[in-house]
Amino acid sequence: MIRPGPRLVRATAGLALGALLVPFAPVLVWALTAAVGLLLALAGREALALRTLRVEAERPEAVVLPLDDDEDVPLRLSTSATRPVQLTVRQVWPALLLDSATERTAVCRPGEVLAFDLRVRAVARGGARLAPPWVAATFDGWVERLAPAAAVASGAEGTELTVLPNLKAVRRLRGQLDRLFLQGLGNRAAPSLGKGRDFDRLREYVLGDDLRDVAWKASARHRKLITKEYRLDRSQDVVVCLDRGHRMAARVAHVTRLDHAVNAAVLLASLCNRMEDRVGFLSFADVVEQGIGQGRGGGHLRKLTAFAAGVMPDYRHTDYLALAAHLRRRLHSRALVLLLTALPELEAEGTIVQAVDLLIPQHLPVVIAFTDPGLTAAAQFQPSDKAELSRTLVARDLWTERRRVLGELRRRGALVVETAPGDAGVEAVNSYLAVKRRQLL
Repeated sequence: MIRPGPRLVRATAGLALGALLVPFAPVLVWALTAAVGLLLALAGREALALRTLRVEAERPEAVVLPLDDDEDVPLRLSTSATRPVQLTVRQVWPALLLDSATERTAVCRPGEVLAFDLRVRAVARGGARLAPPWVAATFDGWVERLAPAAAVASGAEGTELTVLPNLKAVRRLRGQLDRLFLQGLGNRAAPSLGKGRDFDRLREYVLGDDLRDVAWKASARHRKLITKEYRLDRSQDVVVCLDRGHRMAARVAHVTRLDHAVNAAVLLASLCNRMEDRVGFLSFADVVEQGIGQGRGGGHLRKLTAFAAGVMPDYRHTDYLALAAHLRRRLHSRALVLLLTALPELEAEGTIVQAVDLLIPQHLPVVIAFTDPGLTAAAQFQPSDKAELSRTLVARDLWTERRRVLGELRRRGALVVETAPGDAGVEAVNSYLAVKRRQLL
């Protein structure tokens, strides 16, 4: 598509202004006619040159972006022009990204390849195909040619965009663990914390042993101090439960609560694998979706990441009792059950408390409840009229009910962490490490 360029628009505006003076100065008619002819000749010449211009775009066939993090999408442009040409490229993004489009302008000289790094931010998980970028090209500014860029191979027309959970945080965590576990002249610290609780064997006392580990009856029989030695279980089970009910579809800082929960789950899975524990994922709403069973290793982590990337919010209620019944049928040994959820506004039936009661005898539940800043602010608001007073009283009732439910969960024996959705990953890791350090499993 050929359209007027900026120089032609300005020249046409000047001629239109001069045309107003024609009735008062007939001699200007010939000058205006000559100027119009010159402009048309220049515009026609540039339009013919632009028709033969070829703009080629090159970019990767597949682009993977982390959720809720800034990333650059590379784009390379080259032309067949024999003289400098000004290019304005516009890339339209799918709904998975925060911005709807990105535009860049540069001058491309003969034989030069323009390199653009288009900064984007993903706000939803999933996949989409990128459309080819549109390029407006002009030599001297008289006219512009607007057309999609041609693909060098299959890159510009067939680029597949995929948004996964934020693996950048996982890489940062692995770097910190490498520095922690591999420090000290080649010595490797044990990934498991504590000294264990499972009895392994009896041995003779050596200087430095804890007197609390002395087996006094065995020492009396052998007439010397005998110490009990314990074995540390290095393969404990961790099950991460992702609530995908309607409350998890609410957006916090551009992404949904469920997206924050998925990021936290992937981060925790990487740490559990490094600590030599078995970890599994499942998601639930009114029914429990069959997830990925417990395991460890690089291949298992890839399966967990793929499963987490496909968990989407569902506009259904959350049934905690169905989750507890499913876990009781599925888990046959003691496990750490980590629940990432947004608590109901009113929990009159106490379903989450009943679910914890079903799990507590055999398993250790950890409830990570997402906070609601809006509810807290409304409950603490000082009203100035009747309408604001009604809103504040309702918010305080909901806030009080939330505090009651959290307190009841703690009294039943569950570990409860109340956190903002953006800090769910850090709190999940801290809760897991606290359980390992205190040997609660």
